[in-house]
Amino acid sequence: MSRSKVKNLLLLKQIHSAVSNIKKGRLDKALETLDKAEKSAKKSKSTDALYYILFTRGGILYSASKYDDALETYGKALEAGTELLKSDPENPDYQHYMGTTLTNTGNLLKKKGENDKAAESYTRAREIYISLLSQDPDNAVFRSYAGDNLNNYATFLMETGSFEGACEILKESIEIYGKLFEEKPDNVGYQAELSVALSQLGSCLMQQGPEKKDAAKHNFDKALAMQENLLTQQPENKKIQEAIALTRNRLEGLE
Repeated sequence: MSRSKVKNLLLLKQIHSAVSNIKKGRLDKALETLDKAEKSAKKSKSTDALYYILFTRGGILYSASKYDDALETYGKALEAGTELLKSDPENPDYQHYMGTTLTNTGNLLKKKGENDKAAESYTRAREIYISLLSQDPDNAVFRSYAGDNLNNYATFLMETGSFEGACEILKESIEIYGKLFEEKPDNVGYQAELSVALSQLGSCLMQQGPEKKDAAKHNFDKALAMQENLLTQQPENKKIQEAIALTRNRLEGLE
């Protein structure tokens, strides 16, 4: 067995160990293992594995509210993703890598108040998913991640006062998640994301003036009905409870 092969087997073992620690909630241990895996990936020149390691580490740091460290790690992941695309620019998985990383990077840049850079990240991710869906329009994974990007981008636009642009983005998201929900009506994730987009669109329309009141109420009502249905399925889910409270509060704002 070649020395390179041994390194790859070690790398695989390290990645599996890190994933196992994440599932068990041992995030510090997972980060330690990912540091070792990163060194192994660089030695074996496995850019694909290096991207996965960096993206996973970025997610852990993000969830731990270590935003600067997460942003730095996602920056390295983007460098790895760029290298992957140079070698195989049409690879849909590599494009998906970049789309997910750019969306998360946009979220972090928004938190830091770096709005121009955040907008660029969201826009680049959106362009990637438009391209991916034009090539593979029935791919549920790409559609779901495209919708996630659009929801995050719309939130950013609303927070920066770009309500007209936000409404257009939300309509795209609602179209994506609406079709996913039609195909799999029992998928709780699709229902939740669709309800969020509907509630956001209602809020966005409300900001554009009283002439949009009826359209805003229509979207709030649809969102609330969906969220209340979700709550019957998951009565202890705090995120759903918070979503319902937010939608009801927005509805009250119309009166």
